[in-house]
Amino acid sequence: MAGVARRHGLSHAALNALAVIEGAGGPLPAGEVSARMHITTGTMTSVLDTLERNGYVKRLADPSDRRRVLVDITPAAQAVLDKMLPEVQHVIAVALRDIDADTLQAFFDTLATVSAAIAAVPDNVPPAAARRTPARLRRT
Repeated sequence: MAGVARRHGLSHAALNALAVIEGAGGPLPAGEVSARMHITTGTMTSVLDTLERNGYVKRLADPSDRRRVLVDITPAAQAVLDKMLPEVQHVIAVALRDIDADTLQAFFDTLATVSAAIAAVPDNVPPAAARRTPARLRRT
């Protein structure tokens, strides 16, 4: 995906942001875009600044809450996505074509199992123990 994005002058994160916003079917709060991408709001701001400078997104005031900013794609972004997403699908198809059906199914089953395990982690997980830096990695 990153290679396809670069061929169109975008970063991988920018492509993902455009796909997330388009997939929502309408403007999204910027914080929701970052949450769906699992990136910090600071990183998201940088991605959106670049996309806005390039004419791919527009920021809008949220009519129900003036403190929030909504983000939507522009027709220029739609045109780029219409070119890029078929390329992404083609690259994935080429990458997977030599993998047999049983192996692919096992892979997808494993992804589903991992996804379910992650979703099942409770919100109140106790804090992790402090890391003990291995001696060979410790800087003095």
